[in-house]
Amino acid sequence: MFEIIQAVFSAGVALALLTFAGITLGGSVVACIISTPLFVIFSPVLVPATIATTLLASGFTASGSFGATAFTILSWLYKKRTGRDLPKIPGLTPPAPASNPAGSGV
Repeated sequence: MFEIIQAVFSAGVALALLTFAGITLGGSVVACIISTPLFVIFSPVLVPATIATTLLASGFTASGSFGATAFTILSWLYKKRTGRDLPKIPGLTPPAPASNPAGSGV
């Protein structure tokens, strides 16, 4: 029963984060469209340009973070529900550590 609740909650959180990612990405694009003429108008004034650039960078960073977090939750949920790991990518999976004999003292 706990696993079902955990899976439903995780899926809901992942969906909410994907929604936030889409909203922040859309807001960042709209802000970029709106702020581009402001860059031309206020080009001699660096403070508004710096503020707008900081807001745009923050929006894109938040969007990427929400998306990455949602993907992480969804991959964890996949592993949890199927009982197996995601497919391994050759070359990216570290080799298994070598086991030391019990009496080696290392």
